[in-house]
Amino acid sequence: MAAAAHTHDPGLRVDALSRHFSGVKAVDDVSFRLAPGETVALVGPNGAGKSTLIQLLSGIERPTAGRVLLGGRRIDGLAPERIARLGLGRSFQTSRVFPALTVWDSVLLGTQAGLLRGRHGRLVTAAAEVAGELFGLPGWRRRRAEAEALAEAALKRFGDRLWPRRGQPAFSLSYANRRRLEIARVLAAQPRFVLLDEPAAGMNPSETAELAELLLALRAEQPALGLLVVEHKLSLVRRIADRVIVLNQGRVLATGTPAEALDHPEVVEAYLGRSRARPVESDAHHG
Repeated sequence: MAAAAHTHDPGLRVDALSRHFSGVKAVDDVSFRLAPGETVALVGPNGAGKSTLIQLLSGIERPTAGRVLLGGRRIDGLAPERIARLGLGRSFQTSRVFPALTVWDSVLLGTQAGLLRGRHGRLVTAAAEVAGELFGLPGWRRRRAEAEALAEAALKRFGDRLWPRRGQPAFSLSYANRRRLEIARVLAAQPRFVLLDEPAAGMNPSETAELAELLLALRAEQPALGLLVVEHKLSLVRRIADRVIVLNQGRVLATGTPAEALDHPEVVEAYLGRSRARPVESDAHHG
């Protein structure tokens, strides 16, 4: 487990992070910071290490070297559920929904960390949870009502895409709506920072534009929320990102504003295998 480390940095900070698999450097000495209220896009060609980096930040994978700090607290080495309770939410590269659950129950799952958090941030014991549910204790009823309000608000963010379907099983949704459902579940947890791994995958241009509007509206409503978005649709990246980090072969190739990073000659070459005069605009899936 990671040793304790505290700074006054309120953001998500990555210092010299590396992950090696049998000699392959999937992530190699990556450093960056995501500030509260900032949207950073993480882009790069197939095999660049983007999803591995998300796995490291969320605790699914353990780093070979380096460290990750959230709000000044070191989190690399913590269990994924502990990291989530500390305020780091994430979606996955492929849709992760519970097919047999209703849309409503799926999103309600996202509120469980808050529902089970008692006084001073301590977890409610199993016995206290059962007692609260069976006897309708006031504190438990209040927390449950708050959780349901969060779930409702998260679903209604997507308008008629999800809220009218709240009683339907998750497996009945279209692929795009399952992506929306996963994002709604993440938002219902009220994280301080959100990692979105290819949120627009499987969406057509109209649905992608709708997602961009959602993310921009979310930032306006929650100005302290930090977003790290892995995305291949570069038109979406140019629209929502304050800053872009380009990975290639596990290392940071370029960073800057969308124009600075995406139009960098080395970035164009990494994406296309050759140079070209005009900026990278393709929304093709590069892996």
